[in-house]
Order: sequence, then structure tokens, then C-alpha cells
Amino acid sequence: MKSIYTTICIYLFVWVVLYETPVFNQTDSLWSVYTTISLAEEGNLNIDEFQSLFPKAFHVNLVEHNQHFYNYYPYGVSLLALPYILPINIWNSFHNKSLIQKYLNSSTVKLEKNISSSLLSISACIFFIISLRMTNSITKSLLVVFIFSFCTVIFSCISRSLWQHSGNIILYSFVLFLLTKKKNSFVLLASIPLYFSYVVRPTSLVPIFFISLVCIYQLRLKSFLFLGIGGSIFFIFYLVNQSLFGTMIHPYYDFGKVGSEITFKEALVGNLISPGRGLFIYSPIFLFSIYGFYLKKKFESLSILDFAILLIILFHWIIVSRNINWWGGHSYGYRLLSDLIPFLTFYLIYFLKYIDFRSEKIKSVFFIIFLLVSFYINLKGAMNMNTYFWNLLPNNIDKFPERNWDWKDPAFTR
Repeated sequence: MKSIYTTICIYLFVWVVLYETPVFNQTDSLWSVYTTISLAEEGNLNIDEFQSLFPKAFHVNLVEHNQHFYNYYPYGVSLLALPYILPINIWNSFHNKSLIQKYLNSSTVKLEKNISSSLLSISACIFFIISLRMTNSITKSLLVVFIFSFCTVIFSCISRSLWQHSGNIILYSFVLFLLTKKKNSFVLLASIPLYFSYVVRPTSLVPIFFISLVCIYQLRLKSFLFLGIGGSIFFIFYLVNQSLFGTMIHPYYDFGKVGSEITFKEALVGNLISPGRGLFIYSPIFLFSIYGFYLKKKFESLSILDFAILLIILFHWIIVSRNINWWGGHSYGYRLLSDLIPFLTFYLIYFLKYIDFRSEKIKSVFFIIFLLVSFYINLKGAMNMNTYFWNLLPNNIDKFPERNWDWKDPAFTR
């Protein structure tokens, strides 16, 4: 019972901090909540009713088919937002009010940020439960929650609006929670968030492929149920796409985007250590995930799931580095690698499980330093809008991507 109360308190605390910190960033996510509102009130995924807003939009990001307008970006995260919008819509309908009319005249920035913060707060709670199960320590599990929520771009970027990454982070967190239960019934259930993640973002094909192999190995004859559930989700997704766009493939799911060789080598390095977008610059605490992987091998031996996660991290890094826009446009930190946060946090748990802070002084000092640096950098991104203006000033990052390597003016120094 105590852990339940603790989990509820964690959710409320993380949600309040993520939501109340002032920075917002509504670019690619612009039409996400509008799509959810349309689905809740009118039962469809088009946003025709918001056409009066199109000329005012900073990023139009629309696709048109059969005289209907849709969000160019995947609608999976809009579906995840439905449990938040439906009660609001029902409440408004009882009072003869329309959500569509309300948001024709007001911004969805706060609503978007609220939903994203809530999804990510649930993810933090999932990791508290996973960590508590693995370490049997509330103190260490609370530290995992702090790192996950406030020492990564969850704090500085992903919670600022309703990105696709917001959806994938919670889905991958659920997948890890279910798989670490090590029971066939939970493994079967993992197919739902795993395969639905493809509806949220196309890069999810990487974890879907490798984790499916793990589940087939574990389930043996029952694996057809796992694949049947996943195949059904894919089939429904393709039918909806055919209905909306006249093609089974969503317009955003263009694999030509990850075919660039021009900047590939630069991006491989830049996604890890560039001052503009480097994973180990904005969250150096994840260097201890590598050590956690080693400790898992040393004290427990590696499982097939461990190898799958290692391959997921490797292939995701390669795929996003093949994107000619490898820095992820106007954002903060390693947005395109943010989907890996659940997997990297998973191995931080092993580090915390086996490290003895009292006897291993040098490792403890470096851990504390990297923890504080990670927190400070991501706190800056959550508190100071100048960190986002960095994308435009002195020059637009999309036109001058060499700014990603400018150590004299990284975003976190603004």
C-alpha cells in the first residue's frame, strides 16, 4: 500500500514540475491535439473545422486528400491523448459548449503540454515500479525517477509539447515493465504497446523487430498469439490509412528520409557528443548506463532481452543519423534519440543496484558530477525560453546546421 501512495505522489510531483516549468515548444506537434479534439467531438481524424487557423500557423504541416485536411505527422500520439480529451468534451457537451469553437479562438499550447507531461509522469511511475522490483530500494528507485524525469530531454524538450516521442516513451516503458515480469501472459500483453508504437512513430520498427524476436523465443508455440495481436494492430493501421489518404502507408512514413549518406558520419558523432544535440553532452549521466550493462553481465549474465536492447539502441542511433536533418530541427538536445531514454534508464537501474557508494568513492563522485550536470543542462531547457530561441538566433539552425558544433554558443549557455 505504501508503494501505491508513493507512486501516486511521484506522478503528481513529476507532472506538476514538468507542466509548471515555463518553456514550451509547439512546432511539429502543432496539430496533434486538434486532431484529438476533432476525433472526440466529430468522430474523425481530419481537421477541416480548423481551416481558419491554417494561414496563422507557424508550421502548416498538413496533408490533403479528397478535400479533407489531416495532420502530416502520425496520429498515434493523438489517439493516446484521447483519454484526456474525451472527458473534457463530455463535460462541455453537458454545458452546450464546443471544444472546437473554444480552440478556434485560443491556443492548445497549455493543453498539449499538460497531456505530454502527464504521459511522461506515468512513464516515471512505471520506472519507479520497475526499479523497486529490481533493487528493492525506494531510495534508489526515487533516484531513477529523478534521473528519468529531470536529467534527460524529457524535462527540457519532450514534455514541452505533445511530440511523437512523448507517446513512444510511455509505450516503451510499458513494454519493459511487462517483459521484466517474465510471465508469458505479460509478454503477450507487451505486444499491444510495442506494435502500437509504430502508429506513433515509424522508427518503432526497430524495437518491434528485435523485441518480437525475444518474445517469439520466450513464448515458443504461443508466439502466434503475440504476432497475431501485433499483426491486427498493423492491419487496422493500414486500413485507416487507406481510408484517409488512399494509401496503406501514412504520408509521413517515407523511408527516403533516412537514406542520406551526405551527413551520416557527422551525424553519428554529432548525435552523441555535439554541443548542439549530443546525448552524452545533455545527459552525461547515461554514460553510467554503459557501466550498468557491464554490471548486469558481471553479476547476473546477459539475457536475450539485453542483446535485443543493445541492438535497438545501436540501430536507432544509425537510423536517425541517416536523416539529413539529423539535429531534429527546432528543439533542444538529443530529441531524435529521446525514444531511447527508457532503454538507457533501464541499465542505469543495474548500475544503482550493484554500486556501493560508500566504498566506491571515485565512481560515486563522477556519478554525482554527471548527475548534477545533466540536471542543470535540462533545467535550463525547461526554464529559459532563450534556449529555444537559440534555434533561430543568430541564424536558423536548419539553414546553418554547422552551429551544432559551436562550443562557444551551445543552447544550454543561453
